[in-house]
Amino acid sequence: MKKKCLIFSLIVFVCALSGEPFVVLNDIVPVFKAGFRDSIESAVIEGAANFLQAKSYSDLLLREYEKSGKQAIDYSAALEYAEKAISGLEKAKEDYRESLESAVRAGYVDDTILKFKAFDYSTFESEKGLNKDLMSSVKSYLSTGDILGAYRENMDNIDKILATLQFIKGKIEMAVTPDISLFWQLLQQFSYASLFGNYCTMTATEVLR
Repeated sequence: MKKKCLIFSLIVFVCALSGEPFVVLNDIVPVFKAGFRDSIESAVIEGAANFLQAKSYSDLLLREYEKSGKQAIDYSAALEYAEKAISGLEKAKEDYRESLESAVRAGYVDDTILKFKAFDYSTFESEKGLNKDLMSSVKSYLSTGDILGAYRENMDNIDKILATLQFIKGKIEMAVTPDISLFWQLLQQFSYASLFGNYCTMTATEVLR
C-alpha cells in the first residue's frame, strides 16, 4: 500500500512524483482482506489515471467554448475533445467496476472497519476546513463502514458526468453551441466527483494512521 495521498490541484486522481502514485480512494484498500488488495489497488490507479485524462480533455472542451466568445466555435475540435473525454470516463468506470467487484469478493477486515466507525469525523472536518455538505456524504458511508457504498458513489458520479458530456456531444454533432448552463453543470460534476474521492482519501489516511 503506497502512502500517502496528497492533494494535486482540485482533481488529484493521479500523478507521478519520484515514481510514487498519489491516488483517490486508494488508502481505503486496507479495509479489504488480503489476497485481493493488489487487484483492487491496481484497478483504482488505472481508473484514477483515466479519470484525470478525461478531465484534461473536458478542460480543452471548455477552452473551446470560452474561445467562442470572440470567434466561431471550432466544432471539429470540440467534438474531438468531447469524444476523448467520454472515452476516458468510460475506461475509468470500467476500472472502478473491476475494483468494486474485487472488493465485494474480498470482504472487509472487521477490525479496520471498526476504526472507521469510531473516528471523530466532525473534528476532522473542522480542523481541515472541509465542505460540510460534501463531507456529510463521505461520512454517511465511512462512519457506517459502508466502504463499498463509497466505491459505488464514485461510479455514480462518473455516470452523471458521462450523461452531461453525451448531451453536449449531441449538440456539437448538430453544429449547435451548447448552452452555458451545461458547461456549468459539467464543471460542478467534475469538481464534486474529484472532491468526493479526495475527501474519502484524506479521511481514510487519517483513520488508518
